[in-house]
Parts: sequence; structure tokens; C-alpha cells
Amino acid sequence: MKTQKSKNGWSSLGFLVGALWWGSLTMIGFVVVPLLFVWVSPKALAGLVAGRLFEGVSWLSLLAPVLLGLASQALNPLSPGGPEVRDWAHRGTDKGAEDEDDERENEGYVSRQWHQTLWGLFLSEVLAAWMLAVVIPHITSGAERAIWHSVGSATYALMWVLATAVMLKSRRFWS
Repeated sequence: MKTQKSKNGWSSLGFLVGALWWGSLTMIGFVVVPLLFVWVSPKALAGLVAGRLFEGVSWLSLLAPVLLGLASQALNPLSPGGPEVRDWAHRGTDKGAEDEDDERENEGYVSRQWHQTLWGLFLSEVLAAWMLAVVIPHITSGAERAIWHSVGSATYALMWVLATAVMLKSRRFWS
């Protein structure tokens, strides 16, 4: 019973962190910032506010994958320390060969999902760090601003695509 409660806790945490991460990337990048440039005058003020919003969501994109990695590791049956690995010794041996084949096939699928999720989380971390360490400082310095805005937009779009892909790949862990 305790394992089920802790699993539900990790599921809830993973779902909430993932929703916050993906939702903030979506709302800031596709709704709030475009509306800032429509409604706020002068445009320099809109750009300053947008820059702060992108910086904040980049920090969130640096933290969220770490929390999601911890949550998905706790929930994934085949991850190191996952529930099925801990309980592997307690499995019964009265299963038929067909059941064992189905179980191995399912384990392979879960393992692939797990590795794809980890790679997506890692790449999200790299993009967020790139945005915070390189792109945002170049934009705020003013040197070659147009080029760095384009690089920032492309980086942000990749961050959103990866967050979307990770959430779709890992939805099994949150259910």
C-alpha cells in the first residue's frame, strides 16, 4: 500500500511539473509575448518585459527536466531503483512461456520510452542552459541583436518541441 501512495505522489508531481513546464513555454512564447508587442508601447519596454519572461521560463526549463527525471525514474518499472526492479526477486515463476514473452516485449517498449524520455530531458536541459548562458546575454548586450533574436527564437521553438515530445512520451508514467 505504501508503494502505491508513493507512486501516486510521484505521478502527481510529474504531471504538475510537466504541465507547468509545457504550459509556461506555450503561454509565454505563443500568447503573452506576442500580445506584449501588440499592446505595450514603446516596443523597447515590451522587449524588456519579454526578455525577463523568456529568462524566467528558461530557468523553469532548467529545473523542470530534473524534477521530471526524478519522478519518471521513480515510476518507471525498469529504471534503476524502479518499482519492478525492486520487486523482481518476488515475482512468481508459475507463468507460461507466452506470458513471459509478452512481458519481455512490454519491458522493451517501456525501456525504449524511458530512454527516449531521458534523452529529451537531457536535451531540454542543454537548450535551457544555452539560452541562459549564451543567447540571453548576447541579446541584452545589444551586439548583433537581430541575429541573436533569431537564434533565441529557434532555441525557444526547440525547447517547446522537446517539452511537448517529452510530455507525450512520458504520459505513461503520469497515468
